[in-house]
Amino acid sequence: MVSPKTQKIFIIAIVLLLLVFFGYRAFTKEPEILVDESTVLSDTEIAGKDILILVEKLKAISIDQNLFSSPMFSNLRDFSQIIFPEAKGRTNPFATIGSDGSFSVTPTATTTGRR
Repeated sequence: MVSPKTQKIFIIAIVLLLLVFFGYRAFTKEPEILVDESTVLSDTEIAGKDILILVEKLKAISIDQNLFSSPMFSNLRDFSQIIFPEAKGRTNPFATIGSDGSFSVTPTATTTGRR
């Protein structure tokens, strides 16, 4: 026969092993995600739905045509500036200077007259 002290140690060891086992399973188990197949939408369906919502919002916009005949609208001025075309640069801006033949830089010596 096994002594009561040995039985207590054996029972405590089994309980601890069960606690460790269930604790490990509880913390390492992947969460189950229940997905209804009828509610799964593809990316194109979601994007299409967004576009349709935006179109409905744009249809609801109305502009009062009297705005264009008001004095405030007719007093508006255009402050835009003309952008003049500029000369193009080198054909390859990363090439060494003088290798493409587009232009060359020649250093010039200048004298200031001071010594």
